[in-house]
Amino acid sequence: LTGHIPKPIVMPDYLAKYPAIQTNEMRDRYKAVFNDQFAEYKELSVEVHAVLKKFSELEALMRQLPQHPGSIYEQERISKVLQEYEKKKNDPAFLEKKERCEYLKNKLSHIKQRIQDYDKVMNWKVQI
Repeated sequence: LTGHIPKPIVMPDYLAKYPAIQTNEMRDRYKAVFNDQFAEYKELSVEVHAVLKKFSELEALMRQLPQHPGSIYEQERISKVLQEYEKKKNDPAFLEKKERCEYLKNKLSHIKQRIQDYDKVMNWKVQI
């Protein structure tokens, strides 16, 4: 049995690192981390989505390629396009950026939720 080995399911580090907020100081720290890493996320997200859009365009083009090329030259050309596409799609640098982007998105969502939960509790306490 060989082939794809799924990654073990690991609890993301930010779940333990960012528990429920207890103080205004904690909230300020979380907000600073959020603001700092949101900039990185936005930049990565734009880059990753541009590449994914390019992949979609390439996939659409490849669907239009002839199934049975008329000449050896055409066959080789199509083969090169397919190889280049696979190479780029599995490029470790791209996959790493895509993974980092997903991680940051989830981490930022978690931190944002913690801040919102704290703000709800504080607003509720103010109204009593």
